[in-house]
Amino acid sequence: MAEIIRDLLLSELERLQKRTLETISEFTEEQLTWLPGQSLGNPIGFLLWHMSRREDYHLQERIRGVPQIWQSEGWHQRIGLDPEATGFGFTPEQVNSFNAPSLEQAIAYYNGVREATLGYLWAATDEKLLVTMPDMPDTSIATYLMPRIGHEHEHWGQIDYLKGIMPK
Repeated sequence: MAEIIRDLLLSELERLQKRTLETISEFTEEQLTWLPGQSLGNPIGFLLWHMSRREDYHLQERIRGVPQIWQSEGWHQRIGLDPEATGFGFTPEQVNSFNAPSLEQAIAYYNGVREATLGYLWAATDEKLLVTMPDMPDTSIATYLMPRIGHEHEHWGQIDYLKGIMPK
């Protein structure tokens, strides 16, 4: 039987991974922290880390019930950041003082998280993806995952904007 829901999720996440890796690899370390003028905002390095952290949290902890890769593989220690931080709810001051991982670290962590997500989905059936979240009886795993994909698209809009106005 075709796994339509799974295949749709996989297709979009694989497409986003390809786009992320192609685009991010073009940036320099300096560009990862660049913002226009003295403005407060989310630099590209922060956005990439935040997207990875949120996916890690939602898939590992919330859906699978296992430790996040950020903690279990010691990424927080290697990068020197809070083991619980995801960037969600950060104040402008916290974002401004954020020490983004190096490009190499950011890509490695992103890939580790995305590969775990894809591995989970490849092993899933549509039936499994239609099971409700333990603490959200009206929400299936598939329905829970859809806004996570939307979240990444929203941040890609921010990255595209910054890339477009960034000095060449």
